[in-house]
Amino acid sequence: MSLHHSTVFILLSFIVNAVQAVELVVLNWDEYLAESVIEAFEKETGHTIKQVIFDSDFERDQILGGNTVSKFDLVMMDHNSIDLFANNNILATSQIDVIDPDKSIDPRWRGSCHNFGLPYSWGTLGIAYRTDKITQAPTSWSDLMSPTDELKGHVGMMLDAADTLVPPLKLQNHSAQSEELQDLKDAYALLKQQKPSVLTYQYAITYLTESKMADELYMALVYSGDHYTLNDDEEDGPWQYTVPKEGTSIWIDCLAVLESSQNKQAAIDFLVFINTAEVAAENSSEIWFSSPNQAALLLLDEEVLTDETLYPPQAILDMSELYQPMSEANISQRNRIVNLFRR
Repeated sequence: MSLHHSTVFILLSFIVNAVQAVELVVLNWDEYLAESVIEAFEKETGHTIKQVIFDSDFERDQILGGNTVSKFDLVMMDHNSIDLFANNNILATSQIDVIDPDKSIDPRWRGSCHNFGLPYSWGTLGIAYRTDKITQAPTSWSDLMSPTDELKGHVGMMLDAADTLVPPLKLQNHSAQSEELQDLKDAYALLKQQKPSVLTYQYAITYLTESKMADELYMALVYSGDHYTLNDDEEDGPWQYTVPKEGTSIWIDCLAVLESSQNKQAAIDFLVFINTAEVAAENSSEIWFSSPNQAALLLLDEEVLTDETLYPPQAILDMSELYQPMSEANISQRNRIVNLFRR
């Protein structure tokens, strides 16, 4: 699939209204925006896109709470974080009716960003594993939390107040969103037990990019779609993805404009651009993620739509939980637990 010149008429208003070309700086996950989409936007508008990559919510939040936040125009964040940063006046209001005038966003996700950004993608948390190293696919969170002897020292985790605790919580039949202190203590006990088997707590994609020991990573806690990036987009790559039988968390990512941005109109124009059906479909196909844009789904190849790692069967969704806002006390307790594993 490639971008068609029919997108040009959509962008005429952007070009006419643009006072001058600007550089938009996007704080984003690694490889989470298609290069072809960036190039198309730059060609049609004259604006340029610069991405600054983070590999954990903690790192992103430190940047947003620091003195350099004014250097950024847009940020990618989960829908749970939207309220927190919006309440602290870090995010600018971005009316969904302006970004999505045709109401292309699926009603399930349309209100997820609370008028502070564009619902960009949705998916699950699960396990990525290498078929050239693991003969039997993992089916349970216990495969990650209590790995076999062959896998000890080859496991990847991530450090996040919500996601790090999902495997131990779901494994013990607790809600992934649990506010109960005892549940969190139980989760910590399992994480502590798992620690000697963990190769890295760095986000798997970043670890494979930066570490000299990348080939030692056999299994990792990741988000749906990450295994395609881990395979470097090779169709026959060894990495596969699964959601454990105990269920998982369902996430929604939002691309939001920062209140301190000096380029708010250009940032809004970018959100409108990437939400047009053709562009959203291109982005989804290139990066291989689940699109919340219903109009884009009509343009996607069958290979994408039938990929259960992106669009899981209802049985998996029924066992899983949509991320919900957590109390400050819960977040604080979870951060204390996660910080114990930082090296």
